[in-house]
Amino acid sequence: MINFLNDQRGSAYILALLMIICFFAVSALVTDVGEHFCIKVAVKNKLDLAVRSAAAQVDEEELKNASLVIDEARAAQTFYDTLKMNLLLDDSLNPLTGSMLNTGPVQVDYFEVVKPEEIPFTYTFTGYSETVSQVSVVAIISFPVKSGAFSKLAGLPEETTMYCHVTAGPELIGRPVDEI
Repeated sequence: MINFLNDQRGSAYILALLMIICFFAVSALVTDVGEHFCIKVAVKNKLDLAVRSAAAQVDEEELKNASLVIDEARAAQTFYDTLKMNLLLDDSLNPLTGSMLNTGPVQVDYFEVVKPEEIPFTYTFTGYSETVSQVSVVAIISFPVKSGAFSKLAGLPEETTMYCHVTAGPELIGRPVDEI
């Protein structure tokens, strides 16, 4: 056994074994991080649909007067309904069976309908700041995500909170002048 450790081939085997273990550990950690990234992208896409649906709730009476205003009550209702439907959440924003967010409830941390008289509208949320220059809907949600086994071994917390942020406004398409 002592000759094995002193032999160059034995040292190369030990080094190769350690490198293989490190390779698999890093690969597993990258897989865990990649899974978190995929969840965040999917949730952000679904949040984007909910915010765009809310932003589409234009007050038609104001629009007749050439003023673009989002109906706040309808926007909020549409936002929550679309978010619950897309992420498979119950009325308390807890995940239902089959939801990609099966670790805990979704929280709406920030929801704001930006009115014409508030433009430019600046808000700050946990160090992030944005200035909105048009009538819009802003939403930030958070949700818990469990870490994989190798993330835990690397010293990362068992559960972490992810945030997703979307700002969207209604887009009106005008008719060409020759059609009016």
